[in-house]
Amino acid sequence: MSSRDNLENLLKSLNYLKEENNGIPIIVEGKNDIRALRRLGFNGEIIKLPRNLSLENFCRLLSQRYNNVILLMDWDTKGRRNILILTKYLRHYGVSVNIDFWKLCFSLASRMSNVEGLPAAFEAIEAERDIALRI
Repeated sequence: MSSRDNLENLLKSLNYLKEENNGIPIIVEGKNDIRALRRLGFNGEIIKLPRNLSLENFCRLLSQRYNNVILLMDWDTKGRRNILILTKYLRHYGVSVNIDFWKLCFSLASRMSNVEGLPAAFEAIEAERDIALRI
């Protein structure tokens, strides 16, 4: 698969996630992550991890309200740990967890290390795509 195809697939995945977010909440680590996703055009519900609640209790509360969630944590050690713990607890409580976009972005961690960096990374990807289309 060419670099151009990879860029197209990444952009398609971003647009798919935006559509999914219209009915499924995205769970992020902080308020700057919410701002970054809004900047990218996400209009659905985005929930920040609480600071005053254990991850297990947070997942229990989510399970009372949602059947499906999308996890989008940073790609650092803490984010990877949060993905593992949240996935474990949410599945325990019967919630379907989507981490596909997180995994895809994890493969591009050299371009970005956190959710806040997504807008700049996608702007760069769009610019590369535009250049590739002209060649």
